[in-house]
Amino acid sequence: MNLNKIAQALFVAGCFVSAAASAATQTFTSNVIASTQTDLTAVLNFAQFNASLGTLTSVKFDLFADVAGKVDLTNYNDDAITVPVSLSVDVWLNRPDNSTLVLFSAPLLSQNATIDGNGTLNLNNAYSLSNSASFNGASDLALFTGNGNVATLFAAKAFTQANGDGVEADFMTTVGGYGKVTYTYTTAPVPEPETYGMLLAGLALVGVAAKRKARKA
Repeated sequence: MNLNKIAQALFVAGCFVSAAASAATQTFTSNVIASTQTDLTAVLNFAQFNASLGTLTSVKFDLFADVAGKVDLTNYNDDAITVPVSLSVDVWLNRPDNSTLVLFSAPLLSQNATIDGNGTLNLNNAYSLSNSASFNGASDLALFTGNGNVATLFAAKAFTQANGDGVEADFMTTVGGYGKVTYTYTTAPVPEPETYGMLLAGLALVGVAAKRKARKA
């Protein structure tokens, strides 16, 4: 093998070294907000991405919530009455600058309810919901990079309706939840053991060829 071929082999090995960078992910779970009555505001804390691991390329948030609602309807009329009833809860997560990270709505009740004269009616429903959002803008990557935590606003608001003359409606809604953040990043190039072997073998061949050339001279 001449020196030109050896040099080519070493060049190829160097390419393997530079191509060894790879994508990786890291996931953190926030604290859990216990189920409590809406309207609710609380804080979910997420660990930031440690830049010593590599270069952050995207951020994904997953928001999980358990939402429940009920309404107690009382008809003070002598005759039965039908009233439209609706109940929904919006749940969202905001970043520190108050822009929205994740948002979803839980439609718990939506129906026409018939209540007997001088009677009562109880309606309820519950959901376990989730939603996600991803970001890769420079400001997002900078915000979630560091050695501390990011405090995000977890909030929920109920929207209710039960219209009827002589009808009293008592609504109750609760929500609880938590979140996960997944960081996708590229790691720094790390030579594989096979690459080191190729480089050492190439250097040995260079040394042998050099000695032979010196002897012939």
